[in-house]
Amino acid sequence: MRKGKKYALGFAIVWGLAIGPILYTARAAESGTPHNKPIAEGVGKITPRSPWCSGYKLTGMTQEQRLSGKNLERLRAAQSELAPGFAAESVKTGLYLLADYQEELEKRRPDVTLAASYLALASTVPVTAARFRDVNALLCVSTAKVTAESIQKLAESLRKQDNAPSSQSKGSNP
Repeated sequence: MRKGKKYALGFAIVWGLAIGPILYTARAAESGTPHNKPIAEGVGKITPRSPWCSGYKLTGMTQEQRLSGKNLERLRAAQSELAPGFAAESVKTGLYLLADYQEELEKRRPDVTLAASYLALASTVPVTAARFRDVNALLCVSTAKVTAESIQKLAESLRKQDNAPSSQSKGSNP
């Protein structure tokens, strides 16, 4: 009788750990699309299994496929996180940069400098760790924790550098 209870308890724990997060994710994703309500405000958590990422092809998308349909919606949502206030319909450069960023993160070993450069150029706001996670979730991509931290820190450093006032005075020769 004791073996039966241990087995039942073990089964319940394993089932809860395996299935519970999936059920929670589905409920969180149903609360609204991240494009309408940014994740940073605590709407819910997106995972590659959520409805938001359904139909996402991890590799092999052409640039035309990346910039159309559901993926275009993902890119626009990510752009609204990184550059709030810009009309995604009128500003295409950020979408192209984010499409390239998404493609870079699909690689087994993404180029940290290249990925960070794409994010820095597309962003008008600080690339915080939370915003970085949100953007990756919106784009349905992820990478190893160490690589993610490197990309996020470098992106913010490059963004600050790009937005810093120039030390050259007007009219001086380089």
